Amino acid sequence: MKTVEKGDVSALGQKFTVKIDRPIGSVHPKHPDITYPVNYGFVPELFAGDGEEQDVYILGVDTPVDEIAVTIVAIILRSDDNEDKWVGVTDDMLGTPICYECNIRKAVEFQEQFYTSEIDAVYEKTCGAVMYTMQDGERKYLLITNNSGHIGFPKGHVEFGENERQTAVREVREETGLHAELIGDFRMEYSYINASGHHKNPVYFLSSFDEGITLQQEEITDSFLLPYEEALETLNYPQDRPILEAAEKYLNSIE
Repeated sequence: MKTVEKGDVSALGQKFTVKIDRPIGSVHPKHPDITYPVNYGFVPELFAGDGEEQDVYILGVDTPVDEIAVTIVAIILRSDDNEDKWVGVTDDMLGTPICYECNIRKAVEFQEQFYTSEIDAVYEKTCGAVMYTMQDGERKYLLITNNSGHIGFPKGHVEFGENERQTAVREVREETGLHAELIGDFRMEYSYINASGHHKNPVYFLSSFDEGITLQQEEITDSFLLPYEEALETLNYPQDRPILEAAEKYLNSIE
């Protein structure tokens, strides 16, 4: 008998065939006040911690189905239950916004609201801003160090219902205490896959500031105000350097 251990996330990015026993629009067998807004089923012959076959939420399919092949894009890690839940999508939905943690949480809230959990999602979108100020006639850029040791620009995860610019403004405020007034049409992004197979997609805008910095102590350990060349050397993720180069070029072009 194949089993899935509690906390095991090795299924992320893997394909499974799911048998649907609670199709979209059906009523919860134990709670008649709950109607399933998504298809919900299980992986046959693969057993979870509760002794039942592994459950899977299917997102992005708006009609009832009996069986479907999906890729697992998230695992809902319940801290107050003996099983975790999987989230799957069809191939045509991979990498779309439905795969982001905020949208997954909203889609499964009808049932997961009764549990305490974290979501490990394969696709991660973050938004932030390159922040700069003028000191003694010289442009200086704000870099921050987060708990992981990444020296870069303030950014954070998109929340449900936000667009990219709204996320950037909120995250800059939360991490630095600064109010970002995003400049013009500047927008830069990149994508990469980290060592654990997670697809990262940071998006950056551009803003000036002239107020004091108040760091979010829980997540940010340090900050730097540096002129362009020094800031470029201080960034410790090579993907961030083209973002700063583009910001400097953009600002020079509009001066």
